Amino acid sequence: MPQIRTLVIFLLGCVALLVAAGPAISLSQTMDTVDYGVSFSDVISLPHAQPSQAAAYGSEVLQTVVQFAPSGKTKADIVLIHGGCWSNAYSRDHLSPLASALATAGYTVWLPEYRRVGDIGGGWPGSFDDVKAVLAYVAEQTESPLIAMGHSAGGHLVLLAAQKSDPRLDGVLALAPITDPAIYGAQEGSCQGMVREFLGGDLEDQLDIYQAASVEPHKLPVPATLLLGTEDPIVGIDQIAGFPPEQMRLIEGAGHFDLIHPKTAAFAIVLEKLNLLIRAGDTP
Repeated sequence: MPQIRTLVIFLLGCVALLVAAGPAISLSQTMDTVDYGVSFSDVISLPHAQPSQAAAYGSEVLQTVVQFAPSGKTKADIVLIHGGCWSNAYSRDHLSPLASALATAGYTVWLPEYRRVGDIGGGWPGSFDDVKAVLAYVAEQTESPLIAMGHSAGGHLVLLAAQKSDPRLDGVLALAPITDPAIYGAQEGSCQGMVREFLGGDLEDQLDIYQAASVEPHKLPVPATLLLGTEDPIVGIDQIAGFPPEQMRLIEGAGHFDLIHPKTAAFAIVLEKLNLLIRAGDTP
């Protein structure tokens, strides 16, 4: 019947347009979302796939990385650095659900552990050295686009690594990042109070170290995006002040942990920004 033939042609045309549009967010990624305001407990209790392999990127016990692999061809490799106030009270485990979701979306995700405050060799500069080391290790394992991605204190470390080292990076995505330890450490809060422990003293006594550990706006040599929720009670907007407007995105209504929960609306924004960073990295 002509009507059926017309409908079939129309539907085939829609499919062709979707394919031509390139990487897209699947229906499974946009449905069954949860409201903003999730907690750390909500994130760490999420189910997730198990890593496909594990490796050591250094000789220290904590210098290990696990990989979450996609089922098909990878879009890019992501080194995903967890936060937790630079403290060994928090491990990479709480980012396993996000790593698993990113692998389902087509990315190869490398989730490392690193030495933190409370670990032998952790704090400054050990934690930073470990992040640089795992980025260099993954760069040797792949020829795909390479994105450094981190949350909170992990966002601080990936931005700093992109700025001060020379990894083969195509882009950086920082979720609720801490960028200025001096300003952050002067504020009230348990995470803010860890700045002194991380950097080995107060600003007045360790001025050079605080400066070395600060991310400088306009000095990132690779495409970068900073995402922050407007309702984040842990990292404030002052931590992204001074960065070029095109590098920043405020997510209305989102809190600190919403950015790493793959079932909030923020996850679609994370996927969107990853696609844009890959395209920007491909631009000559």
